[in-house]
Amino acid sequence: MRPLLLFLALAASSSAQTAEPAATPTPAPVEIVNLEQHLWTTMAEGDFATVRNLFATDFLEVDDRIQAVDALLINLKHCKLESYELRDLQVRILSSDSALTAYHAVNTFNCGTEDKPQRKSYDNNSTTVWVRQHGTGKWLAQAHTETPVKP
Repeated sequence: MRPLLLFLALAASSSAQTAEPAATPTPAPVEIVNLEQHLWTTMAEGDFATVRNLFATDFLEVDDRIQAVDALLINLKHCKLESYELRDLQVRILSSDSALTAYHAVNTFNCGTEDKPQRKSYDNNSTTVWVRQHGTGKWLAQAHTETPVKP
């Protein structure tokens, strides 16, 4: 009986060492929608620590210029997001670790002060690429684009 138990124990440990790592599950589109909405909500609330933690360290934003996450955060601190609406939000799952959102964003920023508001309104078609980070499983925004909607 002992040799059989030893054989089974060795076989089990051998197969455990050669087993492939479990594949990461493909995200549900609603999970990605929630990430995009959470990002916009935290920007509107001015919660910059949370906003920063939703972006990859090598994040890029492309609109009329190309900027990294630190430049984006400086802009958000100077111009408060007062209102936003995400319309026709769509999700495309690119892989088990990446997804793309595409939507029409209408928003207003105040780049002035309370007594001297300087509101800027935008009407853009936008995309965001979300990437699951290896090791943590956390989803972060990798890239974001904005293209003005033509009247």
